[in-house]
Amino acid sequence: MIRICLFMYLLFSTFSVMGFFMAPYLQSKGLNSGQIGNILAVGSLVALVAQPAWGYVSDKKKTVKPILLVLLLSCFLISLGFFSASTFLFILLFYALFSFFNSSAGPLAETLCIAYARQNNKEFGRMRLWGEVGVGTSSLVLGIIVDHIGIRHLWMIYMAASCLAIAATLLLQNTTSASPPVRLSDLRQLFAGPKLLRFLLLVLAVGIPHRMNDSMLAIYLNQLGATDTQLGIAWLAATVSTVPALMFVGKLMKKWNELGIFIVATLTYTVRWAVYSQADSPAWLIVSQLLHSLTFPLFLVSSIQYLLNIVPAELRATGQAAFSVTFGGLGGIIGSSAGGYAMEHLGPHTTYLAGSLLALIGAVAAIATYAKERRRCSRTVPKAAGKPADL
Repeated sequence: MIRICLFMYLLFSTFSVMGFFMAPYLQSKGLNSGQIGNILAVGSLVALVAQPAWGYVSDKKKTVKPILLVLLLSCFLISLGFFSASTFLFILLFYALFSFFNSSAGPLAETLCIAYARQNNKEFGRMRLWGEVGVGTSSLVLGIIVDHIGIRHLWMIYMAASCLAIAATLLLQNTTSASPPVRLSDLRQLFAGPKLLRFLLLVLAVGIPHRMNDSMLAIYLNQLGATDTQLGIAWLAATVSTVPALMFVGKLMKKWNELGIFIVATLTYTVRWAVYSQADSPAWLIVSQLLHSLTFPLFLVSSIQYLLNIVPAELRATGQAAFSVTFGGLGGIIGSSAGGYAMEHLGPHTTYLAGSLLALIGAVAAIATYAKERRRCSRTVPKAAGKPADL
């Protein structure tokens, strides 16, 4: 378990370099908020294709570790071109190519954790929290370093973090599966069901403002006069605050319905973005980031558990990819492009207020879905088996 926790820590540390500090880096290249939003949206668009493709390959080959190594090595090589690019077009092209590999690393890492948790009777949340700790601590360290050496040296930091993540991947034990081979007909059957599609729409409503915040928070903080160190502190506050929730959400999952926990997360998201819309100082935003502790962990774990209940065992990586495509792909495209446009033309206060309203729509839809499933369950006799073990 130590190896997989170390792997999650180091892998997600690379995400903070290419995620939270990407907007300031692109600003240093002379790009405006609209151009930055478009670049990040293109990365999310590529993820729409990449994540299910790599998820299907993983399910087809019944392996994860070798695929993760291919993804990380490819990211390392492509990043050389990305950080060397100086024009909007070349930055866009290299970022799109980089996203084809990078966007699938997180979902496959979570698939690896889920498999390990189920095979060894461990809680997924307790392993996943090390990814959050990696993001948070690396964001703080990165902010301090960037304040001293300048954002133009971001490439050096990513190279070092990427090498450590690759080394940690080599130390992992690959997961095995006794599931039957995956067929294309299985995929058609999976996505033909309305239950999965309805849930993915709920995920999308939550994902749009969440991904918008991932892309635009740095710009918001810069507009309020924050330093790079304060940006790092903001993400440290958000990610480290998730540790208690990720440690105990497994126990909560055994007592509450997954959709009930999902509703709590969406309602808290509604409050969170409303608070952000009223911020007038970096300190306000940094403190508000602590609300991440009740939004993302509850949303993530409840979503994954719900997917485990409705997706066949042999298609778990594909189901995880579908979730990531919706949350990070579609949510990232709309959140980054629309968020960049709104920040440029309407300002951050209106942008975050719109995010709060969208999260509220998701919460209302989730409540309606929960009520519908409760009514259906009350009219049918529950089956004796079939629900997977809680994460």
